[in-house]
Amino acid sequence: MQPISLARHGIDRDHLTRGRDGDLSEIWVSGARAVFEHRGTLLVGGGGLFLTDRESVPEGQTEVYLGCDPQGARYIGVSLDDEGRSHLDARLDASRARDATDWLTAPGEGIDSSEPVWLPLRHLAESLDDVQVSLACEIVGLGNWHRAHRFSPRTGTPTAPVMGGWVRRDPETGSEHFPRTDPAVIVVIVNTDRDGVERVLLGNNAAWESDRYSLLAGFVEPGETLEHAVIREIWEEAHLEVTDPRYLGSQPWPFPCSLMLGFSAVAPTRDFAADEAEIASLRWFTRAELRAAIANGEVRAPSTISIAGQLLYSWLDNA
Repeated sequence: MQPISLARHGIDRDHLTRGRDGDLSEIWVSGARAVFEHRGTLLVGGGGLFLTDRESVPEGQTEVYLGCDPQGARYIGVSLDDEGRSHLDARLDASRARDATDWLTAPGEGIDSSEPVWLPLRHLAESLDDVQVSLACEIVGLGNWHRAHRFSPRTGTPTAPVMGGWVRRDPETGSEHFPRTDPAVIVVIVNTDRDGVERVLLGNNAAWESDRYSLLAGFVEPGETLEHAVIREIWEEAHLEVTDPRYLGSQPWPFPCSLMLGFSAVAPTRDFAADEAEIASLRWFTRAELRAAIANGEVRAPSTISIAGQLLYSWLDNA
């Protein structure tokens, strides 16, 4: 599976330049550009991420050195709190003499807007180039982590960003706390009948609309391998025994902090029973059946911004 969408990478994270503390002054002086994030949304415009200099960054925000691109340009991600977002919006509004509510949230203009707009990462994944999708995934994931880990799990003391924003330190104990990544497996389950016809198993999550189907997935638990997680999750959700789990590729999924690990697995039979707690229904599809169901609107399949869509369409095209 070729890396596309959020799995693309174009940034050297340049860890040796992060420094020991949270002061990024030297990196700013080198001409670094700011990338803005607020609660999973990014400031974009003109066909890409909205980039600016330090003067536009509100005081007291969380700053993270994200790295440099192939030309050596450096980038600092700024994760804004609500006050910082309001301050930036007002500053941009004043510089253009427009109503901020109008153009900062204007629907329909999207990433190509001539003025900056806030958009979720999910809406941008296939529009950004390799460098910018790397920056976006970094700052959204790190922004989520900083918001959720402001206090030490040992003492409850407020922690402070250090190491260029990649670590939070407890000032009382000196303990260091690092960004969290939760591994999750997602699986293309295939059954081949006696005539050589392949079918893929898709599930409808209990929280989704009834026509939305995707691959089965679940988090890796402590003390298990990825392969065992595949077998366990499929049994828990579908009461289906699978064999031969094989790794296919991965994708960051910072919603809020997952790493999706794509696998294929073989189902010797098509006998299943949806758990009905997490999975409302399950269906087997041949390639022809799935193409027809998508075409006539019976089934909404995952888009290719996610590894679920990438894996599914790779199977569909591999006839």
